[in-house]
Amino acid sequence: MQTAKPIVRNRYIVRTGRGYSYEELRSAGIDPRLAKRRGLPVDVWRRSKHPENVEQLKSAFKTIDSRKPTKKEKKALKKD
Repeated sequence: MQTAKPIVRNRYIVRTGRGYSYEELRSAGIDPRLAKRRGLPVDVWRRSKHPENVEQLKSAFKTIDSRKPTKKEKKALKKD
């Protein structure tokens, strides 16, 4: 499943990022390990938090979380 990439700002330049920061994931109420398992891009180097990315995450995670987990994901959840 293709998800939208986050927005990263650097002064006047706005570009698509490599992934969401941990701070954005936490403010959206998503565990970073679960986000990686569900296919959301996570960038460990980013420290910023943009409100538009948090809103984007909330809407994207609703659609991703509503699908049935695969056998591989069920195994991973049992290990935790």
